[in-house]
Amino acid sequence: MRKPIPTAPAFALPRRRFLQTAASAAATAALPGWTAPASVPRTPTAIRICKRYDYALVRKTLGEMFDLIGGVRPLVKNKFVTVKVNLVNSPTQTWGGLPIWLTTVVHPVVAMAAGSLLAEYGAKQIVFCDQLPFNEPHEKTFARYNYILSDFNQAMDGKAVFENTRNKGRHGAYDLARVPYGGLLTTAWEVNQSYTKTDVLVSLGKMKNHISGGVTLSMKNLFGVPPSSLYGDDAVGEPNEEAIGYRGPTMHDCTRKPVTTVETFNGKTIEGEHGFNVPRFIVDLNAAMPVHLCVADAISTISTAEGAWMGAMVDLCRPNLLLAGLNPVCTDAVGAAVMGFDPATPDKTQPFINGTNYLNLSRELGLGENRLSMLDIVGETLETARFCYQPTYQR
Repeated sequence: MRKPIPTAPAFALPRRRFLQTAASAAATAALPGWTAPASVPRTPTAIRICKRYDYALVRKTLGEMFDLIGGVRPLVKNKFVTVKVNLVNSPTQTWGGLPIWLTTVVHPVVAMAAGSLLAEYGAKQIVFCDQLPFNEPHEKTFARYNYILSDFNQAMDGKAVFENTRNKGRHGAYDLARVPYGGLLTTAWEVNQSYTKTDVLVSLGKMKNHISGGVTLSMKNLFGVPPSSLYGDDAVGEPNEEAIGYRGPTMHDCTRKPVTTVETFNGKTIEGEHGFNVPRFIVDLNAAMPVHLCVADAISTISTAEGAWMGAMVDLCRPNLLLAGLNPVCTDAVGAAVMGFDPATPDKTQPFINGTNYLNLSRELGLGENRLSMLDIVGETLETARFCYQPTYQR
């Protein structure tokens, strides 16, 4: 029987304002009874140049990166591992005629190479997850993104499992992942048990801009965890196990609450303000479900937007990079710096031009360090790796 990830220790948040605008201060008003941690986690982030989606090359590069950051082998040995993959909701929406894994989602070669290393290090089972808009067998859904289960199991000695976490899936019930500090916008998340009944949670993201979050790497990737059956457009009034819809009304515009079995939203969302709501949801998700290992695919991706649905705003780019780290705040901060941005910049400045800097929020809550001068970068230097992006401006 799988054991759950131990509950993250409670840490405190001071009764003070930690954002720079009055609206932010009002909506993130102090969490009574909590005090800020004396220090925040600081772990190395590895950057390596990798120019092709060649399985042997990607696997070798990731293996070197895992050794550089240290701790990956003992982290997964004899453990159940869940890998949250960034696959988004539109596998048929191409850009410039290119397949989606060259633009918007994590390339299957990166996922398979990472999984094969975890299997080699002794992981018992590796479950690849995302919340995807298809009511069909898991293997068929993942194949839409060129994730072929037989290929994965060949690389992982039969240890790979695919799970579409849009509902309860293979589990008999949902699990409640509580936000340890009480939550900026949510006290807990009701989720598929794949994310909680595990020993190790891995975030496997794609390096891109994001209209609401500024950047999307490891932390924003967890935005795909809340299931459509409770949070989706087609879950209205009551849970809907057949739901496949997105979560715009509940988690972007916040015009209605999810249909979770317990009340979890605390009433501090702002209707229509995606630049306020989304960054805080990102932080609450990561606090409730701590990520133990981060990998970011930045070999071939897009800039100035997060997906082909943004139309003419999208630019194809090839940074030819992979990133890896043990702390998602540190990893995302280094990723933002690689993209040419200051990860500790104030709200409403690049790349967080449309809202709140979720990395600053994360540091204030003790989730990790985002100030570049305090971060440890291994592998390539930041100067060698930097590939400057333009931010996503409000449409």
